[in-house]
Amino acid sequence: MNRMRMMVVLMLGCSLYADGETVIAPPPSAVPDLSVYHVNLGIDGPIIGITALGALLPVVFESRIIKKQCPCDSGEVNSFDRPVIKMHSQAAANISNLTVVVALVTPPVWDRIDVGWNKTFMEDFVVYAEVLSVDSSVSNLVRYTTQRPRPDAYRISPAPSPPGDFASFYSGHTASTFAGLSAAAMTYNLRYGHSVWPWVITAGVGFTEAGARVSSGRHFYSDVLVGAAAGTAIGTLIPYLHERNKHSDISVLPRFSSDSVQLVLRKDF
Repeated sequence: MNRMRMMVVLMLGCSLYADGETVIAPPPSAVPDLSVYHVNLGIDGPIIGITALGALLPVVFESRIIKKQCPCDSGEVNSFDRPVIKMHSQAAANISNLTVVVALVTPPVWDRIDVGWNKTFMEDFVVYAEVLSVDSSVSNLVRYTTQRPRPDAYRISPAPSPPGDFASFYSGHTASTFAGLSAAAMTYNLRYGHSVWPWVITAGVGFTEAGARVSSGRHFYSDVLVGAAAGTAIGTLIPYLHERNKHSDISVLPRFSSDSVQLVLRKDF
Protein backbone atom coordinates (compact mmCIF):
# COMPACT_ATOMS: atom_id res chain seq x y z
CA MET A 1 0.00 0.00 0.00
CA ASN A 2 2.76 2.40 0.93
CA ARG A 3 4.56 1.48 -2.29
CA MET A 4 1.42 2.22 -4.32
CA ARG A 5 0.94 5.59 -2.57
CA MET A 6 4.56 6.52 -3.24
CA MET A 7 4.20 5.73 -6.96
CA VAL A 8 1.05 7.90 -7.17
CA VAL A 9 2.84 10.77 -5.43
CA LEU A 10 5.84 10.47 -7.77
CA MET A 11 3.61 10.36 -10.85
CA LEU A 12 1.62 13.40 -9.71
CA GLY A 13 4.80 15.25 -8.80
CA CYS A 14 6.36 14.63 -12.20
CA SER A 15 3.14 15.70 -13.89
CA LEU A 16 2.88 18.87 -11.81
CA TYR A 17 6.52 19.68 -12.45
CA ALA A 18 6.10 19.16 -16.18
CA ASP A 19 2.92 21.23 -16.26
CA GLY A 20 4.51 23.94 -14.16
CA GLU A 21 7.55 24.04 -16.42
CA THR A 22 5.34 24.49 -19.47
CA VAL A 23 3.34 27.29 -17.89
CA ILE A 24 6.17 29.37 -16.46
CA ALA A 25 8.63 28.98 -19.33
CA PRO A 26 9.35 32.51 -20.63
CA PRO A 27 8.48 33.16 -24.26
CA PRO A 28 11.36 33.65 -26.60
CA SER A 29 12.53 37.25 -26.44
CA ALA A 30 11.71 39.38 -29.46
CA VAL A 31 14.30 41.91 -30.62
CA PRO A 32 12.50 45.16 -31.47
CA ASP A 33 12.91 46.47 -34.98
CA LEU A 34 14.36 49.96 -34.52
CA SER A 35 14.84 50.67 -38.22
CA VAL A 36 13.12 53.91 -39.28
CA TYR A 37 14.85 54.69 -42.58
CA HIS A 38 14.92 53.20 -46.03
CA VAL A 39 18.19 53.86 -47.87
CA ASN A 40 19.30 52.93 -51.36
CA LEU A 41 23.07 53.09 -51.72
CA GLY A 42 22.70 53.19 -55.48
CA ILE A 43 20.99 56.57 -55.09
CA ASP A 44 22.19 57.87 -51.73
CA GLY A 45 25.83 56.99 -52.37
CA PRO A 46 26.21 59.22 -55.46
CA ILE A 47 24.26 62.02 -53.74
CA ILE A 48 26.65 61.93 -50.79
CA GLY A 49 29.70 61.74 -53.07
CA ILE A 50 28.68 64.61 -55.34
CA THR A 51 27.57 66.90 -52.53
CA ALA A 52 30.71 66.07 -50.53
CA LEU A 53 32.74 67.34 -53.48
CA GLY A 54 30.53 70.42 -53.54
CA ALA A 55 31.41 70.96 -49.89
CA LEU A 56 35.15 70.37 -50.30
CA LEU A 57 36.21 71.83 -53.65
CA PRO A 58 35.13 75.46 -53.06
CA VAL A 59 37.19 75.54 -49.87
CA VAL A 60 40.24 74.09 -51.62
CA PHE A 61 40.00 76.52 -54.54
CA GLU A 62 38.56 79.54 -52.71
CA SER A 63 41.52 81.75 -53.66
CA ARG A 64 40.59 81.21 -57.32
CA ILE A 65 36.84 81.56 -56.79
CA ILE A 66 36.82 84.67 -54.59
CA LYS A 67 38.25 87.75 -56.24
CA LYS A 68 36.67 90.44 -54.08
CA GLN A 69 38.91 92.65 -51.94
CA CYS A 70 38.52 95.50 -49.49
CA PRO A 71 38.56 98.36 -48.50
CA CYS A 72 34.91 97.77 -47.67
CA ASP A 73 32.48 100.55 -46.84
CA SER A 74 30.49 99.86 -43.66
CA GLY A 75 27.78 102.11 -45.06
CA GLU A 76 26.79 99.31 -47.45
CA VAL A 77 25.79 97.11 -44.49
CA ASN A 78 22.13 97.30 -43.49
CA SER A 79 21.23 98.89 -40.15
CA PHE A 80 20.18 95.54 -38.66
CA ASP A 81 23.60 93.96 -39.20
CA ARG A 82 25.87 96.99 -38.85
CA PRO A 83 26.45 96.77 -35.05
CA VAL A 84 28.19 93.40 -35.52
CA ILE A 85 31.15 95.11 -37.25
CA LYS A 86 32.40 96.25 -33.82
CA MET A 87 32.35 92.72 -32.37
CA HIS A 88 35.48 90.60 -32.23
CA SER A 89 35.87 87.99 -29.49
CA GLN A 90 38.47 85.25 -29.81
CA ALA A 91 36.90 83.41 -26.88
CA ALA A 92 33.58 83.34 -28.75
CA ALA A 93 35.37 82.03 -31.83
CA ASN A 94 36.89 79.20 -29.78
CA ILE A 95 33.49 78.36 -28.25
CA SER A 96 31.96 78.36 -31.72
CA ASN A 97 34.52 75.94 -33.14
CA LEU A 98 34.17 73.58 -30.17
CA THR A 99 30.37 73.70 -30.23
CA VAL A 100 30.03 72.76 -33.89
CA VAL A 101 32.43 69.81 -33.49
CA VAL A 102 30.60 68.45 -30.44
CA ALA A 103 27.21 69.01 -32.09
CA LEU A 104 28.20 67.02 -35.18
CA VAL A 105 30.09 64.18 -33.47
CA THR A 106 27.59 63.48 -30.67
CA PRO A 107 24.58 62.25 -32.74
CA PRO A 108 26.30 59.27 -34.44
CA VAL A 109 28.12 58.33 -31.22
CA TRP A 110 24.86 58.40 -29.26
CA ASP A 111 23.07 56.50 -32.01
CA ARG A 112 25.76 53.79 -31.96
CA ILE A 113 25.28 53.38 -28.21
CA ASP A 114 21.50 53.36 -28.58
CA VAL A 115 20.97 50.82 -31.39
CA GLY A 116 24.32 49.02 -31.56
CA TRP A 117 26.55 48.23 -34.49
CA ASN A 118 24.07 46.85 -37.00
CA LYS A 119 22.08 47.54 -40.17
CA THR A 120 19.86 50.05 -38.36
CA PHE A 121 22.87 52.13 -37.33
CA MET A 122 24.25 52.05 -40.86
CA GLU A 123 20.90 53.29 -42.22
CA ASP A 124 20.91 56.12 -39.69
CA PHE A 125 24.50 56.98 -40.55
CA VAL A 126 23.85 57.12 -44.30
CA VAL A 127 20.96 59.53 -43.74
CA TYR A 128 23.06 61.62 -41.33
CA ALA A 129 26.00 61.76 -43.75
CA GLU A 130 23.66 62.81 -46.54
CA VAL A 131 22.23 65.61 -44.39
CA LEU A 132 25.68 67.01 -43.63
CA SER A 133 27.02 66.70 -47.17
CA VAL A 134 23.95 68.32 -48.75
CA ASP A 135 23.94 71.05 -46.10
CA SER A 136 27.61 71.91 -46.62
CA SER A 137 27.29 71.82 -50.40
CA VAL A 138 24.30 74.15 -50.46
CA SER A 139 25.95 76.46 -47.93
CA ASN A 140 29.13 76.73 -50.01
CA LEU A 141 27.15 77.30 -53.20
CA VAL A 142 25.48 80.32 -51.60
CA ARG A 143 28.55 81.64 -49.78
CA TYR A 144 30.94 81.48 -52.72
CA THR A 145 28.34 82.91 -55.08
CA THR A 146 27.31 85.90 -52.97
CA GLN A 147 30.85 86.58 -51.63
CA ARG A 148 29.58 88.79 -48.83
CA PRO A 149 32.37 90.31 -46.69
CA ARG A 150 32.50 89.16 -43.09
CA PRO A 151 32.22 91.73 -40.27
CA ASP A 152 35.98 91.37 -39.74
CA ALA A 153 36.63 92.49 -43.31
CA TYR A 154 35.05 95.87 -42.55
CA ARG A 155 36.86 96.19 -39.25
CA ILE A 156 40.40 95.55 -40.58
CA SER A 157 40.13 97.67 -43.77
CA PRO A 158 42.13 98.78 -45.67
CA ALA A 159 44.49 95.87 -44.93
CA PRO A 160 44.34 92.99 -47.49
CA SER A 161 41.76 90.38 -46.54
CA PRO A 162 42.12 86.62 -47.12
CA PRO A 163 39.57 85.00 -49.47
CA GLY A 164 37.74 83.40 -46.55
CA ASP A 165 36.73 86.84 -45.34
CA PHE A 166 34.30 87.03 -48.24
CA ALA A 167 32.19 83.98 -47.44
CA SER A 168 29.91 85.40 -44.78
CA PHE A 169 26.43 84.68 -46.16
CA TYR A 170 25.21 82.42 -44.85
CA SER A 171 26.82 80.92 -41.72
CA GLY A 172 28.04 77.40 -42.48
CA HIS A 173 28.82 76.68 -38.82
CA THR A 174 25.29 77.59 -37.78
CA ALA A 175 23.68 75.70 -40.66
CA SER A 176 25.70 72.54 -39.95
CA THR A 177 24.86 72.63 -36.24
CA PHE A 178 21.15 72.95 -36.91
CA ALA A 179 21.24 70.37 -39.73
CA GLY A 180 23.02 67.69 -37.71
CA LEU A 181 20.93 68.13 -34.56
CA SER A 182 17.66 68.40 -36.53
CA ALA A 183 18.48 65.08 -38.23
CA ALA A 184 19.17 63.52 -34.82
CA ALA A 185 15.88 64.91 -33.48
CA MET A 186 14.00 63.48 -36.46
CA THR A 187 15.61 60.06 -35.94
CA TYR A 188 14.69 60.05 -32.25
CA ASN A 189 11.10 61.09 -32.89
CA LEU A 190 10.59 58.55 -35.67
CA ARG A 191 11.99 55.77 -33.50
CA TYR A 192 10.51 56.52 -30.09
CA GLY A 193 7.54 58.78 -30.75
CA HIS A 194 7.11 62.52 -30.73
CA SER A 195 9.09 64.38 -28.08
CA VAL A 196 9.83 68.10 -27.82
CA TRP A 197 13.14 67.68 -25.96
CA PRO A 198 15.35 66.82 -28.96
CA TRP A 199 14.11 70.00 -30.63
CA VAL A 200 14.72 72.04 -27.48
CA ILE A 201 18.31 70.77 -27.45
CA THR A 202 18.64 71.54 -31.16
CA ALA A 203 17.45 75.12 -30.66
CA GLY A 204 19.56 75.66 -27.53
CA VAL A 205 22.83 74.39 -29.00
CA GLY A 206 22.10 75.88 -32.43
CA PHE A 207 21.47 79.40 -31.19
CA THR A 208 24.46 79.14 -28.86
CA GLU A 209 26.54 78.47 -31.97
CA ALA A 210 24.83 81.33 -33.80
CA GLY A 211 25.50 83.75 -30.94
CA ALA A 212 29.15 82.74 -30.79
CA ARG A 213 29.56 83.29 -34.54
CA VAL A 214 28.16 86.80 -34.21
CA SER A 215 30.17 87.66 -31.07
CA SER A 216 33.36 86.47 -32.74
CA GLY A 217 32.83 88.92 -35.60
CA ARG A 218 32.68 86.17 -38.21
CA HIS A 219 29.01 86.53 -39.19
CA PHE A 220 26.19 89.06 -39.23
CA TYR A 221 22.80 88.50 -37.61
CA SER A 222 21.21 87.78 -40.98
CA ASP A 223 23.94 85.22 -41.77
CA VAL A 224 23.17 83.09 -38.73
CA LEU A 225 19.39 83.42 -39.00
CA VAL A 226 19.38 82.21 -42.59
CA GLY A 227 21.89 79.51 -41.66
CA ALA A 228 19.61 78.28 -38.87
CA ALA A 229 16.62 78.15 -41.22
CA ALA A 230 18.54 76.39 -44.03
CA GLY A 231 20.16 73.85 -41.71
CA THR A 232 16.87 73.00 -40.01
CA ALA A 233 15.10 72.59 -43.35
CA ILE A 234 17.75 70.22 -44.74
CA GLY A 235 18.11 68.32 -41.45
CA THR A 236 14.36 67.74 -41.36
CA LEU A 237 13.55 67.15 -45.03
CA ILE A 238 16.16 64.50 -45.84
CA PRO A 239 15.22 62.21 -42.90
CA TYR A 240 11.55 62.69 -43.79
CA LEU A 241 12.18 61.61 -47.39
CA HIS A 242 13.94 58.48 -46.10
CA GLU A 243 11.26 57.60 -43.53
CA ARG A 244 10.44 53.91 -43.82
CA ASN A 245 6.79 54.00 -42.72
CA LYS A 246 5.15 57.26 -43.71
CA HIS A 247 1.65 57.93 -42.45
CA SER A 248 0.64 59.17 -45.87
CA ASP A 249 1.84 58.87 -49.42
CA ILE A 250 1.62 61.84 -51.79
CA SER A 251 1.99 61.41 -55.53
CA VAL A 252 1.50 63.57 -58.58
CA LEU A 253 0.42 61.59 -61.65
CA PRO A 254 -0.49 62.65 -65.20
CA ARG A 255 -3.99 61.94 -66.47
CA PHE A 256 -4.71 61.98 -70.19
CA SER A 257 -8.03 62.43 -71.94
CA SER A 258 -9.08 63.13 -75.49
CA ASP A 259 -9.13 66.88 -74.94
CA SER A 260 -6.76 67.57 -72.02
CA VAL A 261 -3.72 66.58 -70.04
CA GLN A 262 -3.99 66.93 -66.24
CA LEU A 263 -1.74 66.48 -63.24
CA VAL A 264 -3.57 64.72 -60.44
CA LEU A 265 -2.45 65.10 -56.82
CA ARG A 266 -3.22 61.94 -54.82
CA LYS A 267 -2.74 61.47 -51.08
CA ASP A 268 -3.14 58.02 -49.55
CA PHE A 269 -3.56 57.60 -45.79
